Amino acid sequence: MQTKRSLLIAVAVLAAVVGAYFLGRADTPQPRAAMHVNVADAAAAQGTDDEAALGSSPLASKRGLLPPPNTPLKNSFAELRARAAGGDADAAKRLLRDLDRCSRLRSSQWKSDGATNDLTRKSTDGMSAAQLRTYQLQLDAMELRQQGVRKNQELCAGVSDKMLDALVPSIAQAARLGDEQARACYLDRGPLYDARSLIKHPESLRNYGNAASALIDSGLAAGDWRVVDLLQQAYEPGAQSLLAGLIGADPVQHYRYLKLYRLGAESHRVAQLDRQLEAIASNLSPGQLVEANEWAQTTLRQNFKDSSTQTTPLGWDSCEF
Repeated sequence: MQTKRSLLIAVAVLAAVVGAYFLGRADTPQPRAAMHVNVADAAAAQGTDDEAALGSSPLASKRGLLPPPNTPLKNSFAELRARAAGGDADAAKRLLRDLDRCSRLRSSQWKSDGATNDLTRKSTDGMSAAQLRTYQLQLDAMELRQQGVRKNQELCAGVSDKMLDALVPSIAQAARLGDEQARACYLDRGPLYDARSLIKHPESLRNYGNAASALIDSGLAAGDWRVVDLLQQAYEPGAQSLLAGLIGADPVQHYRYLKLYRLGAESHRVAQLDRQLEAIASNLSPGQLVEANEWAQTTLRQNFKDSSTQTTPLGWDSCEF
């Protein structure tokens, strides 16, 4: 018992130190005529949908300091939303990430409680020194998870379902204002990121279709490899993503974007990408290949310069905020 008591004291000290550390770190593609939109109209349509769901806000403020980090979202929501709607990219980024944390809270709390119960039921009687060290690490990780849940509970206290309905529109607005992570997430998953909200707001699919073309163009202009990777996958015949459903399979476009991706690829990706390109090229005409290769070289030189695909590691998550 003395050993277990000493262990738990040590764990508490270690968890406090580690927890304090973590808490302290707080060329344009081929025309897509079917996707051509007036971005301002799309934003206005989205804004109308948002107003119906949430009510207008009188708290639009001039650009300046955002509310302090971890300010309860129920207190900062109206200001952040108004500033984001007015074009404040920092406010849009903050609102999106706070809403995302609150949207995930119930799930993370349920998982944390389950893991905690399982771990604390274990008996340390008879554990070897190595097993006790492992148990200590598990307790430490559990405490950090609980700290994260508690912070999120404080952030999200009083947040209503109507506020959470603004998650997808907030992703779209942050994407329009240049947030690379939001742009990749919205292009990849759009309203499917929050299926609960999609059921209540089916118009969000129309908004996605209206906004996607402009986001693709802005991503390519900014040299965003995330957008290139999403496009090369979406254009592949048989692709099943939301973006694939919007733009449609196209072997020539698939080759274009895969070729561009290959030109920026890290060395360990090259062999596999070359094999893929060779297989696709066998189904294209010489003229199509020449044009696609020239487009990829030009786009790389003008938009992507010396960057590489390291921003899209294998299995990367487009919605990891």
